[in-house]
Amino acid sequence: MRKLSFLAALLVTYGLHAAADELSSEVLRQPLANVAVAGKELQLTIGPGSGLAHAQGMPWTDFYSVSDRGPNIPCDKSGKVLGKEVCHEPEVIFPVPGYAPSIYPLTIANGKVALSGEPIPLHAANGEKLTGLPPQLPNGEKPIDAQLQALPFSANGVDTECITALTKGGFWIGEEYGPSLLRVSPDGTVQERLVPKGTAQFYQGSAVPVRAVLPPLLARRKLNRGFEGMALAPDQKLLFVALQSPLANPNDEVAKHSRSDRLIALHLDTAGNFAGMAGGYALEFPKIADFAPGEKQKDLKLSAMSVVDTHRVLVMLHAGRKVAVYLADLQGATNLIATPWAKPDTLPSLEEQSDLSKVGVKPIALQLLWESSDAFGKGLGKVEGMSLVDGKSLLFISDNDFGISNEKSTVWQVSLSPEAQRLMHAE
Repeated sequence: MRKLSFLAALLVTYGLHAAADELSSEVLRQPLANVAVAGKELQLTIGPGSGLAHAQGMPWTDFYSVSDRGPNIPCDKSGKVLGKEVCHEPEVIFPVPGYAPSIYPLTIANGKVALSGEPIPLHAANGEKLTGLPPQLPNGEKPIDAQLQALPFSANGVDTECITALTKGGFWIGEEYGPSLLRVSPDGTVQERLVPKGTAQFYQGSAVPVRAVLPPLLARRKLNRGFEGMALAPDQKLLFVALQSPLANPNDEVAKHSRSDRLIALHLDTAGNFAGMAGGYALEFPKIADFAPGEKQKDLKLSAMSVVDTHRVLVMLHAGRKVAVYLADLQGATNLIATPWAKPDTLPSLEEQSDLSKVGVKPIALQLLWESSDAFGKGLGKVEGMSLVDGKSLLFISDNDFGISNEKSTVWQVSLSPEAQRLMHAE
C-alpha cells in the first residue's frame, strides 16, 4: 500500500473529529415477523442496510438501499443467538424462507431517513420472486427452516450486498453466492444474472436468464465473501465491483492470510447493460497490525464503495471497531485481464504473493481519506453501505441482520474535512 503522506496523516486526526451525526433511522427498523426457532421467539425486523447508493442525476436527498438474503442464522452462530447449538455447518437456518431480497427507496434529509416508496422485491419477468435460499453450489451452504428441516436449494437464490442506480432507470446489484451481478429494472425485475464462466450449470431451472461471462476465478470467492462493493462511473459507462475479501485461491487457508483482494470493471452500453469486461485489478489491503491491532488478517473486509470519477472510487474497509475510507485510483494499476493472474491454474496464485511488485503487479493506489476512532467505529455497528454526498460528506448505513440479535439499522453522516475534499478533487 502507498505510504501515507504527512498531509494524509494530519487529515486522519482532523477527520476523526469532523461532524459525525447519527440520523433518525426508525423507519429502517419496522417489524417483519415473529418466528420461533428451537424454542426461542425471534422478533424480526426489516433489514435494508446491506448496500447504499445515491440515485445519480437526482437530488442529493434520494438514495436506494438493498437488503441481503433475508433472516438467517449460520449454525456456527446458533449457540450465541439461540442459547444452544441446534445445527452444524454447513447448515444455515432461514426462519422466513419465503423472504425476497428487496430494494428500498430512501429520502435522507434534515437529519432523518424516510422511505420514499414501497420496498421493491426482486423478481423474475414471470413474476416469480427471487429468494435468499442458496443455489446448490460446490462446498456451499445447506438451508434449513425454523423447525430445522431441510429446505430446497434455489436456482433463483441471491445474497444481495451492494447496489448502484442508473440515471436511465434500473439498477445493478452484486451478490455473494455466485458471486454474481444482477441487472434489475426499476420495478425490481431481474433482467439477467451474470455469473463466472463455468458455473452456469448451478443455475439450471432459474426463472432469470443467466449468462456466464465473468472471470472464472471469481467462483473461488471465500464462502460469504462475494461481491460487497459496487460503484458506477458518472458517465455510466463503467461499473466497478469488488469482492469482500481475497479469493480462496487456491484454498481457504490462503484466503485467511492474503492481503490481495480483487476489483473488476465492466463496460456498460448506452442502456446500462453489460457490454464486456473492462479490467481486473489487485486491491491490496493494509496489514492488520497497522489497521486494527489485535484483529486477524482474515477479519479485514471491504464493505462498500462509492464513485468519485471515471477512474477513482472510495473504498471502505472494516475490521473490529475500525472503519476507514480510502481514495482508490485505478489509473496506473496493472490490468490483470488476459494475464496469468486471471487464470485458475496459475500457481503460486496472486493471493499467495507477499510482495506484488516482485511479480510485476502494481495494485490500485490507495490514500487514506477518513478513519474512525475505535469508539465511533463500534457505534457504527455492522456498517455495510456507504455513499459519497456531493463530494462533501459520507453516509454510512449499518446492517441489523434483521434484528436477530436485536441490532438496529442506522444511517450516519460524516462531514469530510477540507483536506479530504481537496484530495478527491486533485488529479
